[in-house]
Amino acid sequence: MDAEDRQLLRAFARGEESAFTALVIKYRESVYRVARRMLGSHEDAADVAQEVFIRAHQALPRFDGRSQLYTWLYRITVNLCLDLRGRSSRLPLLDDEDGTRDRSGIPAAEDEAEGREVGRLVALAVAQLPPRQRAMTVLRLYQDLPYQEIARTMGCSEGTVKATMFAALRKLRRALVEEGVRAP
Repeated sequence: MDAEDRQLLRAFARGEESAFTALVIKYRESVYRVARRMLGSHEDAADVAQEVFIRAHQALPRFDGRSQLYTWLYRITVNLCLDLRGRSSRLPLLDDEDGTRDRSGIPAAEDEAEGREVGRLVALAVAQLPPRQRAMTVLRLYQDLPYQEIARTMGCSEGTVKATMFAALRKLRRALVEEGVRAP
């Protein structure tokens, strides 16, 4: 575990609430980004991120430190997102708050515009994946977690992650080819 996290956890165990505030500040953007990519909605992602830290505050005294703190927080995030998606029958429509739209109004260079369009198409394709595939894909592609950390986060074996990622990437590739994006 990261030395800074270990120090903050010890301070929190001694009753220093400011240590938990420091953990929230350190991880809130990452937690929000995972939730945002999984849910496609700023409002839902903000609600989930808030709930993650409420639950983390309550459960932190029981955190055993066998995994990285961020892995534990991502697991809470993914579980809450899967629960929310399970309760909701709608598939999220991604808005442009993820930065895929040019807000300047000034025409961008062709390749820059093409890159944004490909990014938008990838985000839409990821949004169409089944929930567990989507969760693993978000953790791998957007959070750059290694398979071992994804396995810990998702509570499964590394082999399951690899097989799930293989299937998810095949679906993504197929969806992008259908949209006219050249497969690598």
